[in-house]
Amino acid sequence: MRFDFGLFISSLLLSIIGILLIYSAVCGTPLQKLYLRQSAFLFVAIGVMVILWRIPVRVHDGMAYIYYILIIAALALALVQGAEVKRWLGVGPLRIQPSELSKLVMILVIGRWFRDHTKSLASPITIGTAILLILLPFFLVMMEPDLGTGIVFFVMLFVMMYGAGVRPLHMFLLLTPALAMVSAFHWLAWAIYFVLLLFILVKWRVTPATFITTVIFAISVGLMTPYVWAHLHSYQRERIMVFLNPGYDPFGAGYQLIQSKIAIGSGGVFGKGFLQGTQTKLAFLPAKHSDFIFAVLGEQFGFIGCFVVLFLYLLLLWRILKIASQARMPYGSIVAFGIAAVISFQVFINIAMTLGLAPITGIPLPFLSSGGSSLVVFWAMIGILQNISSQKIE
Repeated sequence: MRFDFGLFISSLLLSIIGILLIYSAVCGTPLQKLYLRQSAFLFVAIGVMVILWRIPVRVHDGMAYIYYILIIAALALALVQGAEVKRWLGVGPLRIQPSELSKLVMILVIGRWFRDHTKSLASPITIGTAILLILLPFFLVMMEPDLGTGIVFFVMLFVMMYGAGVRPLHMFLLLTPALAMVSAFHWLAWAIYFVLLLFILVKWRVTPATFITTVIFAISVGLMTPYVWAHLHSYQRERIMVFLNPGYDPFGAGYQLIQSKIAIGSGGVFGKGFLQGTQTKLAFLPAKHSDFIFAVLGEQFGFIGCFVVLFLYLLLLWRILKIASQARMPYGSIVAFGIAAVISFQVFINIAMTLGLAPITGIPLPFLSSGGSSLVVFWAMIGILQNISSQKIE
C-alpha cells in the first residue's frame, strides 16, 4: 500500500518539537517527567497510525454509526463522575479523554451521513439531521464543560458540508444564528451585520419565505444573546472579557494572556535559546506545557522557530487537502476535509489565543501540546488519511 511520507514526516517533526518544548517547559518542576509520558504516547500513537493505515476506510464507513453510539456512551459515562470537570475516564492506570476521540468519531459519522445523501444535500432534512447528529455530543461536551471541543464540532461540520458539495448559500443561512449572536453584543456590530444579511439575501435572490424566515430567526437569536451570556459559566464570561480587554483582570483571568504575549514578544527573531526564557523558566506562564505551548516556542526559538512550526502545519494541511481532492471515494474525500478542518482550526485558534487575538478556549495545539488522548487521536487521523491516500485516483 502507498505511504504518504510528506504527511508522516511533517506530523512526526511537529510531535518531536512538541516533546522538546514540553521538556523545556517542565524541566526542574514536579512535572519534569511529563515529556517521557508524551514520548511513550507518541510511540503508541504511531502504532495506532500504522494499524489504521492498513484498515480500509470503507470499514469506518460501515461502522460509523456504531462508533457514534459508543462515543455517546463514553461521553455520558464521563459525566457521571464526581469531579467538577468531567472530561476523563479512568482505564487502569491510564486516563482517556472521550471528548478528544469524539472529534474523530464525528468526522466519520458526518462523512457517512453526507455520503449516504449526496443526491439530497440541498434538503433541509439532510442538513438538519447532520446538525442533530452533532448536537448530542455537543451538549455532552458542553456539560463537562469543554467549550473548545463544542466549537470544533460545528467548524468541522461546515467544512465537511463544503467538501460534500452543499451550496454556499445554504451554508451561509446556517451560519446566520451564530453571526447574529456574536454581533448582538454591540448595537453597531448588529446594525452592520443586519444590513449585510439583507444585502446578501437580496443579492442571492432567495425565495420570500426563506427571506422572511431568515430575518425573523436572526432577530430572535440576537434578542436571545443576553440570556445566553447570563447562562455562560463565570470563567467563560471572564475569558471573553479578557479577550476584549486583557487589562480587565491582570492578576486573575487576564494574567495568563498577558504573560503569554510577553513570552512571545520577548523571543525576538532568534529566541532566547532552548531551556532559556524568564516567562517559562521562572513559572510566570501557567499551562505552558499544554494550551500555551506556542508561547514557550516563541520565547525560546523566536520568530524563526514559530515560522518553522507554521511551515510544518502548512505542509501538513497541503498534504491533507491534496488527499481530499484525489480521494477515490466520496466518503474518503469528505472525511479528509473534516480532518483538515479540525487540525487547521485548532492551530489557528490556539495560536490566536496565545497572541490575544481570540478568547482563551482551552483548545490544544495539535501534535505539540501535552496530552496523550489528543496526540493519539491526531495520529489516528493521520492513519486514516494514509489509507485514503493509498487508494487515491491515479
